[in-house]
Amino acid sequence: MMKFMTGSPMRFQLRFLLDESRAPAVSIFLPTHRAGQEIRQDPIRLKNLVRQAEQQLINEGTRAAEARNLLEPVAGLVEDSAFWRRQAEGLAVFRSPNVFRTYQVPFPVAEFVAVSDRFYIKPLLPLLINEARFYVLALSQKAVRLLDCTRDGVEAVPLPDVPPSMTETPGYERREKQLQSEALAPKGSSGTSSGGGTALFHGHGSSSDASTADLERYFRAVDRVVCDILRDRHDPLLLAGVEHLLPLYRSISHYAPIFSEHLLGNADELRDDELHRKAWSIADRHFQQARDKDVAEYHEGIVKGRAGHELSDVLTAAFQGRIATLFIPLGLRRWGRFDFNRLALEEHAHEEPGDEELLDLAAAQTLRQDGKVYGMKPEEIPRGHLLAAVYRY
Repeated sequence: MMKFMTGSPMRFQLRFLLDESRAPAVSIFLPTHRAGQEIRQDPIRLKNLVRQAEQQLINEGTRAAEARNLLEPVAGLVEDSAFWRRQAEGLAVFRSPNVFRTYQVPFPVAEFVAVSDRFYIKPLLPLLINEARFYVLALSQKAVRLLDCTRDGVEAVPLPDVPPSMTETPGYERREKQLQSEALAPKGSSGTSSGGGTALFHGHGSSSDASTADLERYFRAVDRVVCDILRDRHDPLLLAGVEHLLPLYRSISHYAPIFSEHLLGNADELRDDELHRKAWSIADRHFQQARDKDVAEYHEGIVKGRAGHELSDVLTAAFQGRIATLFIPLGLRRWGRFDFNRLALEEHAHEEPGDEELLDLAAAQTLRQDGKVYGMKPEEIPRGHLLAAVYRY
């Protein structure tokens, strides 16, 4: 069982599902429960959905024995009591000849089965932008913590190569002895003139004063590890700690996407869940502002001819890699076929053999081309359209 929260960023996990699966690819979604009478119904729901998947495979031309063999690992979950004790609000199951993965989803998903030549990912789109992935770096002279956060959860990231505290940073002992010698030296002796001393921070929550040089050395050691862990990531980082420490860390950090706002206070006194709760109030504003900016770019793009909302145009742009941002409705489905070679779209009122869910197809192709995808309520799509896209060119 995997959680869509920590580890590889959500975009990479969905890209894996899109790129690694081979036909036939079966996607199963169902709401799940943590406790109560309804939890007993969850295995029964999965059993029924497996039967639906088997029938769809047969309808698509798979032999019955091959369909049962393909779905055997999924069917095996029905009687796995330990599996059902570890559920969240929803469950996503992906099975193809070379992939079998199950994921906890932190929100309910509608029951749905899809059989295609690739996995169906649209119900999970809220876990992309709407997951609001960010990091919290809690700093003090005594300790440092890095937390991997989403809107709904938090998990500590191990920092084995970070000095446990400022006083255990390589080079600190020599510096401490130097400061002690200067403090004991008579006034006017070398290195102790009024203008030549080292600036000291007197911090709330710290057991001793720390020189700027010591803090910089400590923070550079921290930053090297943080940058290495977050290499190739673009998720924002929120700094937490007492007020005088955070500007110094920001000034030496090589990690670019740091929130302009800080979480102020003694981070050592807060548990991970308390830090996450306080941090989310700041991060939420940031993500809403980013979404508002993308919506504004769509309205500007309409004026400049760099945005669109016709399904055929959006699908064409998605296959050409021209979509920078896509707004896609959750809970709606459009069935049909799209021939990219002929740029021909064929829509059907109901699903027919060989059809694809066209909105999911647009989202999948946009993700494959490194575009940004928002899964939204239908009424939230800009200008009330079925879908909307901002083009790169």
